Amino acid sequence: MSRHDTVEHAAAILRGLIGEVHVDVDARRLTAPRGDVAALAQVAARLEEARIEIDDLGMQRPSLDDVFLALTGHKAETTINDEVTV
Repeated sequence: MSRHDTVEHAAAILRGLIGEVHVDVDARRLTAPRGDVAALAQVAARLEEARIEIDDLGMQRPSLDDVFLALTGHKAETTINDEVTV
């Protein structure tokens, strides 16, 4: 979002279209864990109808870490010099 005061309104629009939405007000960023190109087009159209200015809109494939987290419920752990890093 271009402006902080529109983030919550945009989040409500996304929740109505997609469901679960992660909101980072400070970064003016919304993230939805699922969706497709059609959903992205709907989001763009609804935000434009609501006159909410956006800086960027796109889709990102999940990383291996994202998939691991979704499947196991926790982040992968690595061992470095007998220390566990999370």
